Amino acid sequence: MPRNFLLISVLLVWTLAACDAFKEDEVVVPTIADVEDAATAIVLTENAPPEGFQTVSYNEIDENLAQIAYSRFDVEITFEGIYADTSEATTGSMFLEAVANQLTVAREVDIEFEGEVFSGGATDLKAVRLSNNYYMINPNGVCITETSQIQEIANIRAGQIIGGVESAGPTGNRGEVNGYQVWQYGFAPEALVRPQIQTTAELDLLTGEMWVAPEFQVVVRYIVEMNVENAQLLFGNRPVTGRVRFEYNVYDLNLEQNISIPNGC
Repeated sequence: MPRNFLLISVLLVWTLAACDAFKEDEVVVPTIADVEDAATAIVLTENAPPEGFQTVSYNEIDENLAQIAYSRFDVEITFEGIYADTSEATTGSMFLEAVANQLTVAREVDIEFEGEVFSGGATDLKAVRLSNNYYMINPNGVCITETSQIQEIANIRAGQIIGGVESAGPTGNRGEVNGYQVWQYGFAPEALVRPQIQTTAELDLLTGEMWVAPEFQVVVRYIVEMNVENAQLLFGNRPVTGRVRFEYNVYDLNLEQNISIPNGC
């Protein structure tokens, strides 16, 4: 065997042996976790909602509220923008409060308007339902008891006005809202169930949040802001373009509500 070939063979054996030894001593370095993702995962785990509430759906935002003996909710809606037909600046608001006693089938609804963006010229309203009897004080202070003129207002639901959310997931935030233990949920724009807005344009959702009280299985707070274009809002009869904000809050769950015939009836 030539001497040079022998030397090369010996060197090759030494080299392979050294590689094998290196492999045996090699320490496998684990994949380094993303610090931000890990922190988010920890927060979500520590603040996870109760079982059965990993994903929620409230197509009407006040869904399940009628299953609770006593309750009160309010809806505040504001608008800032212009009339689409004249570009004249305008603002407006609507405030609705509803008190319910499911045990006696009683309900009281108060609606207040500022400006004509939401009202179309309608005035403030107060309607009461006591079992199958209805009462309402008209703008002239006259008591009306004709069921067909009152029942739609007296039985109005928040979801009929501001819609709801088809699917939402927890954000990792929890706390107390209106005196109830709640978890916050976020949702995609396409999960929004449209509020009472008439427009051919897309609704531009800017922000949205929802707080759910699993103990009662209801939404306690819901806030949405959006841009609208050439839209008629609720009872309004002129199209507007601008920003709308909806806020819904629930109070007095299972606290007895006193509802009576309005003064003047």
